[in-house]
Amino acid sequence: MFVRLYVTAKNKTEAKINLKICLEKINQIVVKANVEKLERYWKFDDMYVVELNLIVKKDLSLNELTQLLETISDKWQYYGDPINEFLASKTAEGCNYILKGVEMMNIYLDE
Repeated sequence: MFVRLYVTAKNKTEAKINLKICLEKINQIVVKANVEKLERYWKFDDMYVVELNLIVKKDLSLNELTQLLETISDKWQYYGDPINEFLASKTAEGCNYILKGVEMMNIYLDE
């Protein structure tokens, strides 16, 4: 599973804290997390982009994953048939809640 996360942060230390908070929400399904990229997002001075490769438990169901994702945001968009991409954004229409520090999160199941 590949995850791209955009977090509000003034520096790498704050970005890592926001990443940790986000990972704690899904840690029950994560076997291993590898941070591939953690750098300032070029469009905004107070944002970092984090790219992760996650190894998740083998018996993970789509239902279990969606329930966990609801602890991060109340509004997710789903793509693919079958579903293989999830997107949550602070600016999405109908988004009333997204985890503090998270601006946007993409999850790709096939990568």
